[in-house]
Amino acid sequence: MNFRTRRRPDDVELNFVPLIDVLVVLLIFLMVTTSFNRLGQLKVDLPQAAAEGAPAKSRQIELAISAEGKYAVDGVTLAADTPAALTAALRRVADGQEAPVLVLSVDRLTPHERVVAAMVSAREAGLENLTFAVETAGTQP
Repeated sequence: MNFRTRRRPDDVELNFVPLIDVLVVLLIFLMVTTSFNRLGQLKVDLPQAAAEGAPAKSRQIELAISAEGKYAVDGVTLAADTPAALTAALRRVADGQEAPVLVLSVDRLTPHERVVAAMVSAREAGLENLTFAVETAGTQP
């Protein structure tokens, strides 16, 4: 007696729905991440201007911060290096001036905390215009 029955091989079936889903997701991903060069192809003629002379410079207040965190306002080193003392010194120097510009000369090894404290002190002293002094390429300190 042979109890074994012959098994028929199942029909092989390919399901295309997951394949289509993956391809649609890839297509959407590529469409979103592709950069278009359309903006780089715009031809723009910029207006030209001739300088009639330099405008009158407003008063500049120089604030230097050393690598150790010492403050110097207009070349005078402060005895106390606290933010309150810096705020008082900046108010004293800027007193009566209309919109003075604070120029920060900061050593590259100065802690970030000191620069932020100087910026906060400048805001508290009422100085709204702030700029950083930098060395131009090729110059020696």
